[in-house]
Amino acid sequence: MEKTVAVKESEPELFIFPPPPSKDAIEWEGAPLGLSNAITRTKTRTQVHDKTLDKDPAKRDRLIKTAQDFARLQPPGKIFEHEVIIHGIKVKAVTNSNHLIDFWLDNWYSVEEWRKQTGQEVAGEPKIMVYALTGVGAEPEAAYYSRQKNTIVFFNTAYYGQLKSWVLGAVGRILAEEFGIHSVHGACAAAYGKGILYIAPTGTGKSTSSYGLMELKDSRFHSDDWVYIRYVYQTKSGQEVGPAQIISSKGEKIEGFLVYQWLEKNSDDKNAKFWGWDLESNQVEGTVGELDLSQGIKAYAYISEKRFYLRTNLVESFSRTAYPLLSSKLENVPEVTEEFLKKNQSLLDTILAELRENEDPKAVSCFKAQSDKQIQKMIARLYAFDNSRAMLNIVELFGREKVFINPLEPLKLSCVFLLRRDKPDDKVLDHLPLDQFMEKLLKGLTPDGKMEVAYNAYRAVDDQEERQFLNRVEEECKSNPDKSFYQIYADKKDKPYTLYQEFELFRMMWKAVRTYTMNTILTQDPRVKNKRDAVLRTIKLISQVAKKEPEVHLDLQNYNQFLK
Repeated sequence: MEKTVAVKESEPELFIFPPPPSKDAIEWEGAPLGLSNAITRTKTRTQVHDKTLDKDPAKRDRLIKTAQDFARLQPPGKIFEHEVIIHGIKVKAVTNSNHLIDFWLDNWYSVEEWRKQTGQEVAGEPKIMVYALTGVGAEPEAAYYSRQKNTIVFFNTAYYGQLKSWVLGAVGRILAEEFGIHSVHGACAAAYGKGILYIAPTGTGKSTSSYGLMELKDSRFHSDDWVYIRYVYQTKSGQEVGPAQIISSKGEKIEGFLVYQWLEKNSDDKNAKFWGWDLESNQVEGTVGELDLSQGIKAYAYISEKRFYLRTNLVESFSRTAYPLLSSKLENVPEVTEEFLKKNQSLLDTILAELRENEDPKAVSCFKAQSDKQIQKMIARLYAFDNSRAMLNIVELFGREKVFINPLEPLKLSCVFLLRRDKPDDKVLDHLPLDQFMEKLLKGLTPDGKMEVAYNAYRAVDDQEERQFLNRVEEECKSNPDKSFYQIYADKKDKPYTLYQEFELFRMMWKAVRTYTMNTILTQDPRVKNKRDAVLRTIKLISQVAKKEPEVHLDLQNYNQFLK
């Protein structure tokens, strides 16, 4: 008897990207939306990616030379060179991609813009070189990084997200090693005069939580994706300074992230000299004896971007972002099918109603000229594809008074929330001791079960070396139930240097602020009406914790009592 095989009906198509104009095209224009809508052949990380080029100097030098030679041979007007300042580090990009240079110029502060915003000069040659070149026929679609040469090379990809992340990772290495400044993949906002930092994997509510705080009267928006953190001490005269280098009485030189541990162990070396910065990046010199170490350490956050490169699906939770997003340059926003519109009709009706009530006269004027169906289709396109992006001027959304604009304006941090989304666990919020705080970041378990150190795929490190080391720690932890994961990690003498660097800085973070983990699962509470109700309760919970800074342990049964 012949076996009958059931044929599964294919899923209906929900969104569509326009095809490339030629088989070799790497970037092209999509269906019109916003100021522009660039479509890139690669819409995520390149298949070939290597942050360990320094292990093979011959290969590294060949690839860098290939990039330099290719750029030099481009005809006039086909190559773009531009320098920017990223938290005091000068970075130069060389590219022949119209899309990449367009987003690069919008994303970062140029040398002149940095001077205008901060009043400071950044002299000298670029510390980091970036080559992002398309049409390099002999090379695969690939991304490479060398710490020794401080050089990034991209071949045959125009996806801006990976370029941005690798540049941030390279800048982060210099800031940590030379200046003791911590680069964190996170979102940040101010409420009640306090800085609140979120560190989290994608899809757990990082952006939702930071944008949600903007409904509070005295709140200010800080960062959406990346934050620079300086750890500072107070001098006996009351000045706050971040030491970047120490010369001990014995002539020993200590730099960057190593200064904090040295000060913990050698505070009696009063004549040791330090240099560093005050909170506005003015250079400061003094002796260790002038530091009042009894006051402990503090953490201050600084912005990284001029305009925010962010996911356009933000409009799902915050309808008010629709007009600013639709007034921005876009990347990889598809067209949607009737099937998608049908499946999302209820949400689109809700967003449309809120847009019609918008108090922004520019938004009202824009949407007044459109039919309901036209508006809903535009909104649907913004969130149909999870990795559609925009280059958003955040000032247009909140106004200048509600946004940190000066890249050297400090925000004192009070609380850090490690966000997660673990539905089987009914714990909602916990205050974290050091061991638990560090373990959660070391393991970095994402909702899909992937391990990601510090929830930061941007780090310019040997990921494989770090993961192999942490796997050994995990195995040892199983046979040592009396020791925590972090205790076993801390006792190890063979830590990868980059891992040691990162977690010395996170140890300083724990000493400087209150640390919590928050499980964004309030939709599991039967008393919660819908996703929006869950978001509002989550924001209220975060704001109350930031205001009171309590040692709390809340679950789905008792969190509501804390809100009353």
